[in-house]
Amino acid sequence: MSCGNDCERPDRFPATIHNRPGLPRIDYRIGDYASFREHLLRQLDLAGPLQEWSHRGADDPAIALLEGTALVAEVIAFYQSLYANEAFLRTAAWRDSVSRLVQLTGYRLAPGIGGEATFALLVTGSGPVTVPAGFGVRVPLEGQDQAAVFESREESIAFPAQNAFRLHPPRGGPQPVAAGLTELELAAVDGERRLDLRQAQGLRAGDRLLLLPDDHRFDADGGAVSPGWQQAPAEILIVRETENLLDRVIVRFDGALVVPRGTRVRARLIGRSFRHFGHSAPARFGGEVDPLTGIQSIGRTRYRRPLDTDLAGEAGLYSGLAADRMLLDGEVDDLPAGADLICQGRYRRGHGGGTRRLTVTRRIRSWRLDSALWGGTGGSCTVIELDRPLIANPSLAGAVADLRQLLFHETLGPELILEAPRRQASGAFTGVELHYFGRYRDARDLSGRELMLRHDDGRLQTVTVTSRVGPAELAGRDRENDWMWPLQLSEPPLFEREAFDERAPRVMVYGNLLHAEQGESQPEVVLGSGDARQAFQTFALPRGPLTWLLRPEATPAQVPELTVYVDGLAWQQVEVLYGQGPRARVYVVREDDDGNSHVQFGDGVTGARLPSGRNNVVAVYRTGSGARGAAAGKASPTAGLAQLQRIEMPGPAVGGGDPETADQARQAAPQRLQSLDRLVGLSDYEAEALALPGVNKARAEWLAPSGVPLVRITVLTAGGDPADIVRVQQSLDGYNRCRGAARYPIRVRPGRRRWLYLSLHVGHDAAYRSDDLVRELHAILGVAGTGTDTGRGLFGEASRQLGQGVHLSQVLAAAQGLEGVTWARADAFQALDPGTAAGDDPLAIGPPAAPRRMAAIGCPGDAILALHLRHLVLLPVREAATGECTT
Repeated sequence: MSCGNDCERPDRFPATIHNRPGLPRIDYRIGDYASFREHLLRQLDLAGPLQEWSHRGADDPAIALLEGTALVAEVIAFYQSLYANEAFLRTAAWRDSVSRLVQLTGYRLAPGIGGEATFALLVTGSGPVTVPAGFGVRVPLEGQDQAAVFESREESIAFPAQNAFRLHPPRGGPQPVAAGLTELELAAVDGERRLDLRQAQGLRAGDRLLLLPDDHRFDADGGAVSPGWQQAPAEILIVRETENLLDRVIVRFDGALVVPRGTRVRARLIGRSFRHFGHSAPARFGGEVDPLTGIQSIGRTRYRRPLDTDLAGEAGLYSGLAADRMLLDGEVDDLPAGADLICQGRYRRGHGGGTRRLTVTRRIRSWRLDSALWGGTGGSCTVIELDRPLIANPSLAGAVADLRQLLFHETLGPELILEAPRRQASGAFTGVELHYFGRYRDARDLSGRELMLRHDDGRLQTVTVTSRVGPAELAGRDRENDWMWPLQLSEPPLFEREAFDERAPRVMVYGNLLHAEQGESQPEVVLGSGDARQAFQTFALPRGPLTWLLRPEATPAQVPELTVYVDGLAWQQVEVLYGQGPRARVYVVREDDDGNSHVQFGDGVTGARLPSGRNNVVAVYRTGSGARGAAAGKASPTAGLAQLQRIEMPGPAVGGGDPETADQARQAAPQRLQSLDRLVGLSDYEAEALALPGVNKARAEWLAPSGVPLVRITVLTAGGDPADIVRVQQSLDGYNRCRGAARYPIRVRPGRRRWLYLSLHVGHDAAYRSDDLVRELHAILGVAGTGTDTGRGLFGEASRQLGQGVHLSQVLAAAQGLEGVTWARADAFQALDPGTAAGDDPLAIGPPAAPRRMAAIGCPGDAILALHLRHLVLLPVREAATGECTT
């Protein structure tokens, strides 16, 4: 039967309150404006004395009053439902509501934590610079409105030579001077390896270098010489260019080497070259005329001269010469006595056999200009007296040379030692040795220093110099010149050897590191006056936010940078007053909902009351928290330092965290309550990790690698920096020692995000705007990268757990649950392969080449599933309106 308009409809007020368990929000409203108004009008209709009152228009003052009452009732019902949600931990949305609820269990929301940063100081001067403890640095950070202030805890020493420098990998061992080389290295000058001496040679393009073979066998003590022995050939190189590279002087020359040699070769810079007098004498000359026949005799010129004995003269034809005298063709009046002369040629022993090479270096004792005869031809010459004959070895007695093949080279400098270039290896480091180029004092000062290695791509590594450069390393070196000094590091460099290339290095090294913690010291301030009559006396700090830092040795690990003095004595900060004695000089620090800090003292039962006095409660504290991220501008000191040139911040600030959110406390507080302040089960470890500032997710598991049991805890931190993991590890180790069985070691590893790819078509009612639905779908799905993501939604960080997978049906259900959506279809749904992308940066991970549609996606235990706007294809489809007369 159809009632039509005749059936009495039930009153919608009051609405029945029913909320099933597990809802994210509860509905506690008994009505809205329409139901309140309807109910009041119904009651008016049923009122007997007012039956004649039939006007229901808003122009009637009584009806207007009734409608105003309905409005007030709706406001009261709205707030009643709102406050009802704030009374339960699961549904509370306000942080202060969550804070009050968890405080009932003894849990307190963690405050914001100050970050840490490492700065590189660049100082001037010639000596060390002392940087005092508490030295402050102000630096703007990316993503933060105000500049952060960091202060050092300890005094440090900065050295000008350690401002910013390079380190270099060890070079390979000596290599043979092989044929085909086009460059050599100048290794020593007269046996000295000093760099200033090598660079002072000033080799220029066009200079001639003569590579000298060993000539010791030609000396008197050269020993027996076998009949088949022959000296290695000499070679002249024409210098093309030189390069000074660190401690190397590289000589490049035209052409390439022809003769292979050993690992070292002697060389001399040569100038002019001279021929032996008589080299141009005619092969025949006219002799005396026979008086009987009148025929002139023809003589044959002798070009041979002995090299180890004197040459007897012949009147009118040849000048006599001692074995240590050489005749240079022409007048040469600028050869200095004491200089070396290189003699080249070929010699022969006896009348048989071929000629053999000869290259020897002899010293000029004296010289004079003279005239000489050779083959009857006379002319001017220069007589050179050498320190010894060209050949003085008795085993080579009788050696003679063709003077036409003798050549003498003027030397323009000391003896040089050349070596084949030493190449550095490529690939990853297997050892911990790097080399520093500089003076002895500067290398010595590096002992025990902490160094920061910064690659051009932003990667950082901090190492410590474990070796010491001392007097033993001075062997073959001096204190004043630059040398290569080997250094041993605490660990191998993370970067490839090519990053330390001597010509184009990509790693900068900072040696004047300043480790600083966030927090700006405030002037000492009077908090107030103690009053022994008052219990739990409380004072507010005048400025905030108060700096809290993680101290692994403390429980809990977050400790305020605050010292309170009462009558000149420092009182102790504790976590709670419960359990403290009536005379214990202790206080607690509490944060209000606005982030202000308050200091509270005892009541004489749990903690001592304050003694009465005027302005006898004084505080020294620091302010600032939440610093993390890279520098967004120049760093500047907060106080003067005379020799400070500038400050650099090579890496990001790490460890800073915002105050604990309501979502984090909602998860951590119940687990912390169940753990009863001890570490026994896996959930206890998870609860303690989640209670640490900056930890968003935690997952504990038992492992026994190689049969050794341990507890592995995966944590996902707000900053995602390796330093955060170190701090969590240190804090949990301290908890395990103090409140756990300490029978199993704890290993903390970083969590990561496993990014998904989703292509989704969504049909919606034509009455809804597509742009509005897309924004709401982003929120429902928990899409990151939108600029408005709150961490909620299906893939929001607050909704996911480490190791938690997802089914495609959950995605479709979330989309179809939005009002106005009529259908949803997934065309692709899969996990993305990060490939070679650094970390889990979604912007570095591209979409898949061939998208796939998977029914379910699992998740490793060290990851949470996440969806970024870059990897979401969302296509709204507007449904056409239907109905009568629709065209």
